[in-house]
Amino acid sequence: MERFVVHEDGLEWVPADFPRAQMKVLYMDPRGGGQILLVRFEPHCEMPQHAHAASDEAAYVLEGELRQPLPDGGEEVFRKGHFVFLPAGMRHGPFLAGEEGCTIISVFYGPLR
Repeated sequence: MERFVVHEDGLEWVPADFPRAQMKVLYMDPRGGGQILLVRFEPHCEMPQHAHAASDEAAYVLEGELRQPLPDGGEEVFRKGHFVFLPAGMRHGPFLAGEEGCTIISVFYGPLR
């Protein structure tokens, strides 16, 4: 494997798999399908509940906040500096972006199926 360098400014925002969110693919591993994504949520954007069957996910909040309702009626709030690791197959979300939107970096260790 060779060294890879990219600057985020040189990449285009493309639509994510849900409305009102965009992403930049920082890196895609040709060996196993893993990806590193920069994901931007517009204010009040909702990411539906989902799971990644074949890949663990690690996510770090760079700016803004995401809120996740909890089964007990409460909510979990992820703000700048929060890190979360989700094993493959674990359902997560829905997430709702705050007033200012939110930007995260997500690392997927395998293909997104």
